[in-house]
Amino acid sequence: MSAPQSSAEQTDERLADHHIVVTGGAQGIGRGIAIRCARSGADVTILDVDSAAAAETASRIRDLGCEAVVVETDVTDQEAIDAAIETATAELGPIHGLVNNAGIQRSVPLLETSEAEWDRHFAVNAKGPFLVSKRVAEQMIDDGIEGSIVNVSSVGAERPFSGQGAYGASKAAVLALTTVLAKELKAHGITANAIKPGTVDTPMVEEWADEKAEAKGVTSDEVLEEAMSTHILDRPGRPAEIGHVAVLLLSEEGSWITGESIAVDGGYLKA
Repeated sequence: MSAPQSSAEQTDERLADHHIVVTGGAQGIGRGIAIRCARSGADVTILDVDSAAAAETASRIRDLGCEAVVVETDVTDQEAIDAAIETATAELGPIHGLVNNAGIQRSVPLLETSEAEWDRHFAVNAKGPFLVSKRVAEQMIDDGIEGSIVNVSSVGAERPFSGQGAYGASKAAVLALTTVLAKELKAHGITANAIKPGTVDTPMVEEWADEKAEAKGVTSDEVLEEAMSTHILDRPGRPAEIGHVAVLLLSEEGSWITGESIAVDGGYLKA
């Protein structure tokens, strides 16, 4: 089930002269956010384990007239993060905004979830945003930048589907992290907010649907149709639609928003 294409690509100058770091920007929501930031004039550093796919995102950013840097990075590795941020600032200058988007999701019943699977979800989805936020916030403070941190959580943090135990719990941790970041970074003029996407047309959602379909003995299309029936707007979101909200929070227009978690979910949490 594909989302309809936008009739026009939105462009503006809200992030002109900004350097934005996006983790997990190789594909899906991360790619949508990275390109949307570029459409608002930002130069973008992409941190991702899939450097080949990230290079495609970077190419699209450069086609928009902005600079892009790709650093192959495991967000669970502090040394790798430190090196990546050093490269990012050397290449594109001070960092004005961070989007913690890198994440994983597997659909596994809790009684079948291994300790390793649980730990892996928390390592990527919760520890990763902690480590990257800490390092980038330190860099912002050193550079005197009153920046913005945006964490991509999920509606699964509040209303998870069955099979999303490890995923939902790790994404709930992101919401708590966001609140504390907002409180502790306020003295430095740095805001922190979270976005909670619903079902978005991405490779991760396709993989989730395939896993659910195999477990239930149905087709992935049937899984997606059932999922969309739980949203007020019965279509999947587009990655760029998550990007629109990320740009708001990263820009001056979002400077009086902090500690919030914003659902961009087609009405899923209200259905």
